[in-house]
Amino acid sequence: MLELVLIKLGGSLITDKNQPYTARLETMQHLVEEISLVRQQNPSLKMIIGNGAGSFGHQSAHKYNTINGVVCDAEKLGFCLVHQDVLDLNVLLAKYFLQAGLPVVSLPPLTMAITHNKKLLKADFSVIENCLQSGLMPLVFGDVVFDKAIGGTILSTDTLLAELAKYFHSQGNYQVRLINAGNYPGVYDQNRQVIPHITPANYSQIKAVIGKSASVDVTGGMIQKVEEFLAISRLGIDCWIIDGNISGNLVKAVLGQPTLGTVIRAF
Repeated sequence: MLELVLIKLGGSLITDKNQPYTARLETMQHLVEEISLVRQQNPSLKMIIGNGAGSFGHQSAHKYNTINGVVCDAEKLGFCLVHQDVLDLNVLLAKYFLQAGLPVVSLPPLTMAITHNKKLLKADFSVIENCLQSGLMPLVFGDVVFDKAIGGTILSTDTLLAELAKYFHSQGNYQVRLINAGNYPGVYDQNRQVIPHITPANYSQIKAVIGKSASVDVTGGMIQKVEEFLAISRLGIDCWIIDGNISGNLVKAVLGQPTLGTVIRAF
C-alpha cells in the first residue's frame, strides 16, 4: 500500500488576501523547506501539492462573477484573466520548489476537468497518476473550468483535492490523507477556540458557529471546506486543518504525527 498525502497550501497562507496580487514569498519558501524535510525523512511518501488562489485568482473571479457562469464577451475575458491570475501565483510557488530541488510539475485543472452546473461531471486524472508513478510531485491549484450548462465556472483547490483523494482512494493501492495548511489554527467555534475534532456525529451542533472568510473568497470559505472534507472522511480519509505559519506543523501533519489543529474524520 502506497502512502499518499494531498497538501493544500491555502491562499490565506501564501498570499495577503487583503492586498490584491501580493504573495507572501518568505512563507512560500518556508513551506517548501518543510515539504523538502518531509521528503528527506520519508522518501517513499507520495505527495500532491495544491495551492489556493488567495489575493490572485479571487480578485478577477469576484469582478467577473466567474463562478456563476461564462456567457457574454466580458465574462469570457474574465474567465481567461482568472486563469492567468492563478497561473501567475502557481508559477511563483513552483519556482521555490524547483530551487529546493523538488521535482514539481504544474498541472492546470482547466485541462483535466469539466463541470455541469458547478458540479464535477468528468475528470481525467491520468496525468497526475503518471506524475506520481514517475517520482514527480504534481502541483495543482484552483482554476477555471468549462461547464456544460453555464459555459464556465471555478473548481476550487479544496474541491479538486477532495476529488483527487476520492480518485486515488478508489484505486485500492493508496492510503490517502489530506492536509489543509492555512493562515488559521484550525476550525473555530463561537468563542474563537479551535475545535479539535469534527465528525458527522458532532457537525450538526457546530455548523452554525463556524466562521466565514473575512476576505474576498468566491469559493465558499471554511464551511465548504469542512463539508467537503467530511464527505471524503466517510471513505476513511482523514483530513487535517492546521496553521501553516507554525514552524514544523506541516512536517508533523504530513508525517502523521500529532499536531495542533482540527482533525476531520468519520468517527
